[in-house]
Amino acid sequence: MRIKLNSNILFVAGGTGGHIFPALSVYHLFKNQDNKLFFATDHRGLKFEKILSINPFLINALGYEGKSFYKKFVSLVLLIYETFRATLFIKKNKIKIIIGFGSYVQVPFVLAALIMKKNVILHEGNAVIGRANKIFWKYIKVRTSAYNLKHFFPDTIQIGMPIRNEIVKLYNNKYEPQTSKGLFNLLILGGSQGSNILSTNLSRVIVKLPIYLRKKIIIFHQARDEHLAIVKKIYKKYNIKAYVNSFFKDINNYIGQASLVISRAGSSTIHENITAGIPAIYFPIKKSVGNHQYENALVLKKNNAAWIFNEEDINNGIFLKSLIQIITKPELLKQFSFNNKSLGKPLASERFKEIILGLEAKNV
Repeated sequence: MRIKLNSNILFVAGGTGGHIFPALSVYHLFKNQDNKLFFATDHRGLKFEKILSINPFLINALGYEGKSFYKKFVSLVLLIYETFRATLFIKKNKIKIIIGFGSYVQVPFVLAALIMKKNVILHEGNAVIGRANKIFWKYIKVRTSAYNLKHFFPDTIQIGMPIRNEIVKLYNNKYEPQTSKGLFNLLILGGSQGSNILSTNLSRVIVKLPIYLRKKIIIFHQARDEHLAIVKKIYKKYNIKAYVNSFFKDINNYIGQASLVISRAGSSTIHENITAGIPAIYFPIKKSVGNHQYENALVLKKNNAAWIFNEEDINNGIFLKSLIQIITKPELLKQFSFNNKSLGKPLASERFKEIILGLEAKNV
């Protein structure tokens, strides 16, 4: 018999794409169910058009670790206040299930939910469990993860990373390292924390490619607004065909046509590449919490599905030499594409939905 969810459900996610998009992927699966949906995030989430359309509840939260005594005190006071707001919100809207997708934004809601004895599901998207999840991990009923975290907590359910449906559709696409005209599509995703590494620094290295490669390469470069002008100028000087923008609408089309992706190693980005079967070069953020970006990418590297470089490698010649070898080996790229899809879990969102429905069925 088909289970129908009829309890009110709250999704909580930090305001970055890595938290927002997985949460939205599951959220939209419940749009036609007999229930009422709510979404909470912080002010950063308002920059996403899809968030604005669902009128999210905004919450303020500050990290605690590594702060001065004063900032820790402010964080604690804010936590108490926001937990009170979260409690009122849960009570007013008769919410039965709270689902957290990471970041300190979820802490007030999860704390309130546990006090009120509500059902809580937490999802960890990284290969290293985040601080906000770690606080509550052993106290909640259901724990899901993108990577295998059974060594940390045996009953964690590895479902993969819920990703946008537009990307999931790419799973069945056939990967080709070159276009029908023999061109090589290079997609560069600088990200919000790209700094100069994946913008001006990277573009200055790419123009050092041999002339025969520069003639066949087409670059789609997503960079920060403040770097756009100089990146465009660098490519233009060397007659490299490049489309440079701070945002690419319908990014799934660019991913689907990419021969190779160069990006940071956030979990959402990685799992989108995995699902689409696109080989990638990752530059983990050096100071990511728990070095999680490196650990995310390392899982792929161990499975011959990606390459990892340190930020310093961009300017020391190591990266350029490797990039030439990668671009000129189509069979290697095909193998890495196959290895990516072997790691993929394109039905992660549906699996997550089943878990939520199962939890609800137990509590009817």
